[in-house]
Amino acid sequence: MNILSLLALSLPVLTGTIIVHLLWIGKNNLVELAIKLSLGIGIGLGISSLLYFVYLILFAASPYFLYVELALFFTVLAVIFLKYKKIVHAPSRRLSLNFLQIAILGIAGLVSVSSFIGLVIQSRQRAHGNWDAWMIYNRSARFIYRSQEWQDAFSKDMNVMFHADYPPLLALNIASSWDILGGETTYVPAFQSFLFLLASLGLCFGALASLKSLGQAGLGLIFLSGIPFFIGEGGNQQADVPLAFYILASVVFLFFYYREKRAALMAFAGFAAGLSAWTKNEGVLFLCASVGIMVVVTFWKRSFRDLLLYFSGLLVPLALILYFKFQIAPPSEFFSGGSSKIIQDIMDSSRHQMIFDSFKNFLLHGSGWNNIGVYVILCVYFLLFHSCIKDNRDVVFIALAIFVCQITGYYVLYLISPYDLQWHLSYSLDRLFVQIYPAIVFVVLIASQSPEKIFSSSLE
Repeated sequence: MNILSLLALSLPVLTGTIIVHLLWIGKNNLVELAIKLSLGIGIGLGISSLLYFVYLILFAASPYFLYVELALFFTVLAVIFLKYKKIVHAPSRRLSLNFLQIAILGIAGLVSVSSFIGLVIQSRQRAHGNWDAWMIYNRSARFIYRSQEWQDAFSKDMNVMFHADYPPLLALNIASSWDILGGETTYVPAFQSFLFLLASLGLCFGALASLKSLGQAGLGLIFLSGIPFFIGEGGNQQADVPLAFYILASVVFLFFYYREKRAALMAFAGFAAGLSAWTKNEGVLFLCASVGIMVVVTFWKRSFRDLLLYFSGLLVPLALILYFKFQIAPPSEFFSGGSSKIIQDIMDSSRHQMIFDSFKNFLLHGSGWNNIGVYVILCVYFLLFHSCIKDNRDVVFIALAIFVCQITGYYVLYLISPYDLQWHLSYSLDRLFVQIYPAIVFVVLIASQSPEKIFSSSLE
């Protein structure tokens, strides 16, 4: 059943990879193939969950979703064969590594493999994942898979601890895979969790290698796989790493769009932002922040082309998340106390102080190495080795503005939280920063000098 579980997830992954390749033809060297495969994992699983949601609405309890996925796969496969002869590929360039690059990539590979082995051991010991996994996503998947009344998975009558309002991407992929396999297995949510982690690592590495250098890509891999607070989430079967992937993917697509000006890349950026909202409620916050910044940039530049392309990719996931939120899911508990309670919390200075202290302690000491926060390390690295940001200036500022809005949104959510605030902060703060961590690593390293540049004098 374990191999079959992986095969059940491989079909949407292959479909997503082909779709990305169709809309983003390039050199097809190893770096670009790594980017496309990583993107294919997330895009494919996102498309599969959207399709399964529509399938459930139209044909609940019909065990034929496999044929829908096969039809989509063979359709995109036929398209790529028909277009293959018309595609002119840019000449590929063989990778040539110097000693510094070999050393950095060797360290990155060792760190990644060691972390992944530990993650596999951890996952085998906790086959059902962490609390949120089996109380929210895997529970929803069982409701969907076992019952014709699949919408009961998101019933308003459930206790608030089940978070029935959470977006259903993970649950839908788990349930659709069980539908294909004809039975429930804990391997499916575990494999899905690993796939999103590998996609995040591969995308950050490949994008940095393409836009910057192989040495910078190796540093990015070390920053991701060598930090327990991020890599440890990869086996917990929760939505934070999948959300981190979609946030990273949206930002990466923006960078490639500003370099290549291909319309498909901006549409992909919008699609990835839509999938972030389809993954977790904090993804809705990222979507709002992204759209808000894109609107500001549009009016600043007085050009609507980028915004229209962005919305063209966003349209389908946005329509389905709105349908889910307003027709199926119960209201969020964050607004259950009413406006008077929210205003009271906002005016409470002690809540501001508690949130500020928690943010400060986490950022300074809560992650990284030797009790030094990884965000501090990234900040110091940027201050020491920042570059003049000639080619990527606009998109770097766009990404940073989105991150500021996202973190501000986290602050506001804690401020109006209906839970005990101290418990809520201690339980979830680190996972919120997991969600934006890969994208921040990517942007910081893009805006910094590469190791090849820093040590260029010694390499000559």
